[in-house]
Amino acid sequence: MLKLMRDSFQQLKWILIALVAIFILFIFVDWGVGGAGGGTGGQASYAARVNGEMISYSDYERALKNYEEMYRQMYGQQFTPEMAQSMGLPRQVLDSLIDQRLLEQEARRLHLGATSEEVRKKLLTIPTFNPEGKFVGMELYTRYVTGPLGYASPAAFEQDLGREIALQKMESALSSSVVISSKAAEAEYRRMNENAKIRYVLYPATRELATVSVTPAEIEQYYKTNQSKYAHGEQRQVRYLLADANRLRSQLTAGDADMRRHYESNKESFRLQPAAHVIQILIKGDPANPAADAAAKAKADAILAQLRGGADFKSLAKATSQDPSTATNGGDLGWMEKGQTVANFEQAIFSLPLNTFDVVHTPEYGYHIIKVLERREGGYRTFEEAKPELQAQVTDQLARDQVRDQITAIAAQVREKKPKTVQEFTAKANDRVTSNETGWFAKGEQIPGLGFNQPLSQWVFSAKQGDVGDVIQTQRGLILPYVEGVRPAGVAPLAEVRARVEEDAKAAKARDAASQKLAAAMAGSANVDAVAAKVGLAPSEASVNRQGQIAGLTGDTTSLVEAAMATPIGQTKGPVVTGDGAVVFQVTEQKKVTDADLAQNRGSFIDALRQQQSRSLRQVLVQRLRKESNVEVNEKLLQQAANTAGQPNA
Repeated sequence: MLKLMRDSFQQLKWILIALVAIFILFIFVDWGVGGAGGGTGGQASYAARVNGEMISYSDYERALKNYEEMYRQMYGQQFTPEMAQSMGLPRQVLDSLIDQRLLEQEARRLHLGATSEEVRKKLLTIPTFNPEGKFVGMELYTRYVTGPLGYASPAAFEQDLGREIALQKMESALSSSVVISSKAAEAEYRRMNENAKIRYVLYPATRELATVSVTPAEIEQYYKTNQSKYAHGEQRQVRYLLADANRLRSQLTAGDADMRRHYESNKESFRLQPAAHVIQILIKGDPANPAADAAAKAKADAILAQLRGGADFKSLAKATSQDPSTATNGGDLGWMEKGQTVANFEQAIFSLPLNTFDVVHTPEYGYHIIKVLERREGGYRTFEEAKPELQAQVTDQLARDQVRDQITAIAAQVREKKPKTVQEFTAKANDRVTSNETGWFAKGEQIPGLGFNQPLSQWVFSAKQGDVGDVIQTQRGLILPYVEGVRPAGVAPLAEVRARVEEDAKAAKARDAASQKLAAAMAGSANVDAVAAKVGLAPSEASVNRQGQIAGLTGDTTSLVEAAMATPIGQTKGPVVTGDGAVVFQVTEQKKVTDADLAQNRGSFIDALRQQQSRSLRQVLVQRLRKESNVEVNEKLLQQAANTAGQPNA
């Protein structure tokens, strides 16, 4: 196809322009498809198979590097391998490629695939290959798609462009299928633009909580009336074996041979910088105020004269130093290493004769009266000096190594013979690997005892009851997970959430009591301030909008927002029950949407809602396609990627 463009090859200057442009493109652009396929790697190098179609490992690796580069530009040095691991970045990237492949396959099924002519036109819209509207030529085009862009051939690159076109057609079809009413657009516009300011008094429910009690019958009634509060999505319950390094650490002692090996292989970490032991009295300067700064210098010179005349340094430091961190201990700064302090101060402490007093000025702080007690040269801490630290480091490493070996061995046993029951699984625990359970949790929630862990959650909610996973890194250490239970969406039984229901019922009763107290205080009160005075509370002010919480209040404030938007300015209204208690308020300012505003902005809000609903439809479609499709992931290669994720040039 592209051979037809040979006659458009440009002069050398355009080749140079293209070189620079493509370099920029390669660094910053993901081509819209994340390298979703097109490679022809062998059986061992696939990252995933989607209904028999391969996502090659090289294509996956290219997409992962693009994402890593994007995060490095967003977060700079804060983007570390640990951050990439906590984000579950390798799995995120592969899931994205799988979703794209599923949608592209669905597009083909619906006859929305890309034609050769569409691919050709798409290529001709990429400025990098078409400076001044003319194609750069097959030679340069081939060199770059097979070089910096990392494709096996131009055909593979064009296959990705075809996938991008198919995905765009699919997204367009989803968007076109969404119908948004004018009423929905109006509600969204009001939510985004209406607001008010209120002056209010909050009577907190906590004032009444100590006097409130609930009976078993009231607990059951509250549960029946508010069952939606105790509804849950699909949940999982996990047993896991934990390689407990903390438990083992106290049982281990590092030997001298191990410590010496660690010392020699990590000697740079025990390097000592040149250092000086310094005492000081600080008189703060003020460069912006010459008179004050001159007074500070005069004071420092007077103190210096006293010290040279034999005055006691510690006493003067406690009496005059304006450095609160050292004045109380007689001005002792301790050992100051090179690179620890500002330039003027560092130069002085490494050049001033020992045990002599002098004044050093630093623009950042002021006037320092210092004396250097002793200095030491740079070098390395000796083995004996570093021994306490080595003991801790080597013991910690021994513990981690031993529990890793233990749980890896257990994982191998489990792969060889899958446990039939949870009892068989937990029987694998020993003095170095402990058995633990999470209780029920939903996707996206913190995992009890383990916190947020996307790789673990991703596996758990794709596994079946009785499945055993691979060893996974968590904040507590390495674990081997077992899906003990799967529970469909529903309402948690009262027995399971009884303590929570009792707490909620008491809180509701306390809010009602708070509302009654405010209602009584409103009688005969002209405004919020009068109500506040009666209940012994201070009034507050806040901005109110339909988009979120009200500053200073927590819990559900929907009723208060609606009341504030419906109440005329100046009227005293309430009590309104909120999550914190009850509120009486007055509206001081109010902005409402007019018919003219709605007429002008209805179209743009319809488009915004259509895009939002389109994204939701896409998510639902992908979930259905995943359930109906055969997706095979190469977990071994994915783990290799996880081990190097976030590393520069990984």
